[in-house]
Amino acid sequence: MNTRRDEGTAIARLIDGTANLTVGWIYLWNTLELGVLWLRRDLAPERIEPPLDPEVLAMAKSVTTDEITALLDRLAAGGTPK
Repeated sequence: MNTRRDEGTAIARLIDGTANLTVGWIYLWNTLELGVLWLRRDLAPERIEPPLDPEVLAMAKSVTTDEITALLDRLAAGGTPK
C-alpha cells in the first residue's frame, strides 16, 4: 500500500448554518485518512453535505486525528461543534 498521503478526493462539504456557506471540504486520502481543507475558519460548520458514509468514518478513525473524527462525529450526529 502506498503510505504517502498524496492522493485525496473531496467527498463532502462542511456547511455553515447561518449563511449556508461552504466553510470547508472533507478529503478522503489514499491512506483512508480524512482531512479538512478549511475555507472559512471564522464560521462554525453545522452540517456535512452529503452525509459521510458511516463505514468511511469508521475506517478513518484508525488513521485520522481524534480532533477531526470528533468534529465529524458531532456533525454526523447533528451537533454543532463547540
